[in-house]
Amino acid sequence: MEHQKSYLAQKKQKKKSAVKVVWILFALAIVFIIIIAKFALSGDNDVNTLFASMPSSNEVYNIAKQFVMPTLKGNGANFPEDGYEYGKKADSIFVIRSIVNTQTSGGDPLKTNFEITLKYKGGSVSDESSWEVLNLNEN
Repeated sequence: MEHQKSYLAQKKQKKKSAVKVVWILFALAIVFIIIIAKFALSGDNDVNTLFASMPSSNEVYNIAKQFVMPTLKGNGANFPEDGYEYGKKADSIFVIRSIVNTQTSGGDPLKTNFEITLKYKGGSVSDESSWEVLNLNEN
């Protein structure tokens, strides 16, 4: 009889342990599903952006051109591909200095110097919504 009570006590303890493990696995599954759903609903289906490092100088320069373009006074903007200065101020804050050549409405060449400070918020590097313009100076 004593042996049977011991056996039942052990069985009850194992059942409690198994139930705890099932609840832990269930909780982990829910967390995993939430992460997958967030990734799927974010619209960014590029798996590389999940593990991407900070943007390169060329990537920062290319996004800087996209932000500078609408502010230009002339037409036919021409950005030199190698004529820019790149700096990193702090974590995710970048500075680009360069020139852009345009033409006035009369056809005269117009050279504009610019300096733009950008903050990378994460996400796809080529997406403007992943960036914030902190400062833009043109002269």
